[in-house]
Amino acid sequence: MSKTLDVLLVVLMLGAAAWTFGQKYQAEAVEHQISLLDRKIALEKETLQLLDADWSLLNQPNRLEQLAKAFQDTLKLDPTDPEQIVEPNQLPSPPVPEAPADQKTHDRFAAMDRSKSR
Repeated sequence: MSKTLDVLLVVLMLGAAAWTFGQKYQAEAVEHQISLLDRKIALEKETLQLLDADWSLLNQPNRLEQLAKAFQDTLKLDPTDPEQIVEPNQLPSPPVPEAPADQKTHDRFAAMDRSKSR
């Protein structure tokens, strides 16, 4: 009886050890993935900072003014008149498109009118 119990306990310990090693390697794999993602995030943050610096350099008013003057003939840009700036309620409303006169639709309405009058 004790030999059977000893063998069972040894098998149980080996199974627990195998499970523990499996969990350890899974945790290490997850840690590796996390470190890769952290590196990617840091690289993306650095790229965003570079793009932000580029954007602010490209949008400097002096630079834009020089470009506007250099390409005046091509772009035909003029300063904005104060009269061009209006409130949204001052804009004309868009035209309402007319529905096309469809013969089938007309026939259906005519049939409905005839059935109501009966």
